[in-house]
Amino acid sequence: MEQWLGSSSNDLLPAPVEGGRSLTTQERNDVDLSSTINGWGSDLDPAVRPGVPRDKAPEIGVESLYPPLTQQAPTVRIHKSTEHARLTPVFGTGCPPRGLSGKMRDAAYKFSEGRLERWLTLLAADRVNVVEDIVADLARLKVPNVFDEMGLRSEWRHNRNGVITTAAIAVIGIAALTLVRRSGRRR
Repeated sequence: MEQWLGSSSNDLLPAPVEGGRSLTTQERNDVDLSSTINGWGSDLDPAVRPGVPRDKAPEIGVESLYPPLTQQAPTVRIHKSTEHARLTPVFGTGCPPRGLSGKMRDAAYKFSEGRLERWLTLLAADRVNVVEDIVADLARLKVPNVFDEMGLRSEWRHNRNGVITTAAIAVIGIAALTLVRRSGRRR
């Protein structure tokens, strides 16, 4: 029975053909098309597998093919998950934790990876880090180029309606907050 739009699992299927059986090994070998279709049967015997000539040494494991990595020495504080005993052999050091966001990350990495507290704290630390970077820019008398840093030029080019909608919601929200504050002052 073919499936059509609106059909459901309650529809009855036709009875299977009587006397159905599996193929024997010889019958399977008879229908092996590896010699006629390029790339067919790549999971067959390694002698006929298409990738074998390019394999360096399929009979030995990857551990023997590549040299072991030496452990990178940390030069800054590196956060490590509580689930892992050691640091990974290679890790990034370009953005070490510092300031309030660094303290928040220190606290977050004391939790297990499966805990919501860890991830919410890391998300909050990211937001705090953005504010810290803006304050650092202003302290150096450098005005951040928020328009470019947020990708607004590309957003305007590819999602103009979304930018207009977001801006309208922001303006309405600011206007509403301003009205609420003014009405509170009059009392």
